[in-house]
Order: sequence, then structure tokens, then C-alpha cells
Amino acid sequence: MEKSGKNRFGKLLHGGDYNPEQWLDSPEILEKDLEFFLKANINVITVGMFSWSSLEPKEGTYQIDWLLKLVDKMYANGIHTILGTPSGARPQWLAKRYPEVLRVNAKRERELFGGRHNHCYTSAIYRRKVWDINQFLAKELGNHPGVLLGQLPGMA
Repeated sequence: MEKSGKNRFGKLLHGGDYNPEQWLDSPEILEKDLEFFLKANINVITVGMFSWSSLEPKEGTYQIDWLLKLVDKMYANGIHTILGTPSGARPQWLAKRYPEVLRVNAKRERELFGGRHNHCYTSAIYRRKVWDINQFLAKELGNHPGVLLGQLPGMA
């Protein structure tokens, strides 16, 4: 905050995490969400934290149209987007093909696929794949006027 009490955006950011990828087959729910956001005077949403499997359903095959449409629609309605890194829940193909990305428990056993933040931070493959998806998102959305900023993962 500056001494004037205003942040560099000039307004209070009001919003929260939003996970629309679970409703991509139900556009009426997404429309209703937007309606509620506008009624609540929400001006920012954070997306992407758990969307890796929707963004990269197969290794190296990206599907970003849904996210671009969402960011465009929100921006057209006065809502900015904070783009989170999707490393909170990696896709199943990653765990199947590279089991070394799975977390190791106290008994030195690899955990099963599932759950959030269930990955091995020391896995070079995991770190590389996170880098790849983040670079892709930065390239595709980094200059979008509706993207306010990027968010690094903060939960472990």
C-alpha cells in the first residue's frame, strides 16, 4: 500500500478462487456464476490452481480455448483474472507415465495418484513439467489485458 492508502491498482480487489473447469460441460452454471459475481461486485478471480488436467489432458496437448474465453468474458464484464500455476493437482497421465512425481511418505512408499499437492518437489520431471505448463500459460495469457497478475503456488 502506498502512503495514500491506495494500492497500485487504484481499487480494492474483491474476489477469490474460482474453479470453472469442473463446469465446462454446463455453460449455464458458468453464466450463473458470472451473474452472482456481478451482484457481489467481484472485480477479480483467481483461476488455474487445479486446472492442469483441463489445460493439458494429454502430454504436450494443450486445450486453452476454455480459459481464453473465460478471461475474455470476465474482462468484458469488469472482472480481472489472477492466473495461478496449475501445479496444485497434476494430471493423471503425469503420475502414470512418471511415477517419480508422486510424493514419498514417511515409510518411503510412493503415494497413490489423487488429492491435491500430492507430488514430490524433488522430482526433476515434476519441476520440468510445471515449468512447461507455466511457460505455456505465460505465452498464451501473459499479455492479456484481463490478466492482472500471476500467482505462484503457496500451499504445500
